[in-house]
Amino acid sequence: MKKILLIVLVALVLGLISIYVFIPGQLNISSAAVMPSSENGTQRFALVKANWPKWWSYSGDSTLSAPKTPVDSFIMQGDMYTLTEAFYKSAKILIWHEGQQIESNLIIIPLQIDSTGIEWKYAVTTSANPFKRFVQYREAKEIKKNMEKVLRNLGAFLSKKENLYGVHIERTSIKDTLVVSTKSVYPTYPGTPQIYEIIQKIQGFIKTKGATQTGNPIFNISETGKNQFQLMCAIPIDKTITGNDAFACKKMIKGSFMIAEVVGGDSTVKKAAASLQQYFEDYRKTSMAINFNMLITDRLYQPDTAKWITRLYYPVY
Repeated sequence: MKKILLIVLVALVLGLISIYVFIPGQLNISSAAVMPSSENGTQRFALVKANWPKWWSYSGDSTLSAPKTPVDSFIMQGDMYTLTEAFYKSAKILIWHEGQQIESNLIIIPLQIDSTGIEWKYAVTTSANPFKRFVQYREAKEIKKNMEKVLRNLGAFLSKKENLYGVHIERTSIKDTLVVSTKSVYPTYPGTPQIYEIIQKIQGFIKTKGATQTGNPIFNISETGKNQFQLMCAIPIDKTITGNDAFACKKMIKGSFMIAEVVGGDSTVKKAAASLQQYFEDYRKTSMAINFNMLITDRLYQPDTAKWITRLYYPVY
């Protein structure tokens, strides 16, 4: 009996010693992940509290609807998180775990143009009481597990560009490169009536030359001065024809374009254009030529703007 008690006592002592040996006086808990997005894009969603509802419980199937009222705290497996301060490349996040308040730091780490690292960490001083120290260690493992789940949700959200920019963006080239174009200047921003007025003029000119339209019309609107907007339209054709002072026949370069296709009226198109501009800034891309929109839907025959389909082309190198 004494031998058994001695064995139990020795095992207990060794167990207590191992707690002090393997569980240090300060636990440094850290979770890290690589986000499949640019540094700017990662910062916008990781460091801006207003964007957290969009990805917090993201499953990978669709984006979440942002709440109508501001949300200050978020829950993950019983732990509550609050972004308390945000800086240029870091943020302070308060974690509530079973009544404890833990101050943690999230840091953005630039890696490559299309990938960004995130390190999320905190430190806790462990108790001199071996039993309490072991409990703190178990709790730290649970907290770390939840932190990793949060980062996985963020990474899944950032892996789809449409989540970041509101539109699907892809790279392609143009098929129809031979076009007839013309342009006109207006004192106010030209709309659909002005666009189709020019398109019909081009179509009339093409017909007189015996050429055939091979694709959808394209257009570009640029502000050239105060109260001065230039509208340029073009239509692809099947053969080279002779132009004149009003109409030019030119060969475009197939090139490389970032494109986004949107459904909706002018406000939707402008929003998509702003998203493409943001994409270019985030990925440090340069557009050395004029961007343009392609009219997939014939707006003259479809009065419902909610059904208009427009494809945005931004040249990239």
